Amino acid sequence: MTFFIIVSTDFFKRLETYQFIEARLKGDTHTVSGKVDFKFKVTLLGEASVGKTSLVLRFVKDYFKEDLKSTIGTNFMIKKVDIDDIKVQLLIYDIGAQKIFSSMRAKYFQGSNASIAIYDITRPETLHALPEWINSVREINGNIPIMILGNKLDLEDQRRVPVMDAKNIAKRFTCMHAEVSAKTGESVEKVFKRVAKASLDEYQYCNS
Repeated sequence: MTFFIIVSTDFFKRLETYQFIEARLKGDTHTVSGKVDFKFKVTLLGEASVGKTSLVLRFVKDYFKEDLKSTIGTNFMIKKVDIDDIKVQLLIYDIGAQKIFSSMRAKYFQGSNASIAIYDITRPETLHALPEWINSVREINGNIPIMILGNKLDLEDQRRVPVMDAKNIAKRFTCMHAEVSAKTGESVEKVFKRVAKASLDEYQYCNS
C-alpha cells in the first residue's frame, strides 16, 4: 500500500520567506527596532509535541496556547536580549519533527550558533531521541553550544524523566541542562539568555 502526503503551496511559500529573512539579516547589524551588536541563529530541536513552538512563543511573545498544532517544516521568530551591555538578537528556528521533512533539516541547521534540544519530562522517549538530533546538528556546525532542556515542569506530578538521566546525557555531549515550563513561563527567559551568553562567549573565544 502506498501513502501520499500532500503539502500545501503555502508551506513552500513560508520556506522561501524564511530564506529571504535570513539572507536579509546576514551581515546587517541594524533592525527596524535599532542597532544590535551580535546576531545568533538558534535552532530548536526535538520530537513532536515536546513544546518547541510553545517555548518560543512564550519567550518572544509571552504567550501560551494549550492546543497548538505541530510545526510543519520550520517556524522563525526574532527577539533581542541584553547580555550585560551587549545587545544580542536571537534568530530562533523551530524545526518540525516529522520524518518526511528530515531531508530539509540540514538546510536550517546550517549556520546555527547554538541549539536547544527539548524533551518532555513526562515522556522518556523524547529524551532518548535527543542524541540523534544533537549529532545531526553538530555534524553540520561543529561543537556549538547546546542546551538540553526539559519542558512541562507544570506537570511535575506526572514526571517520568529523572533529572539525573537528562544531566548524564548533557554531560556525555558536553551540553548545558535546564528545565522549564512554557505554560507558566518558569525559567524560559533565563534559558534563552544562557544560550545567548554561551553563543557570545563562543564567538568571542573563536575570534580572540
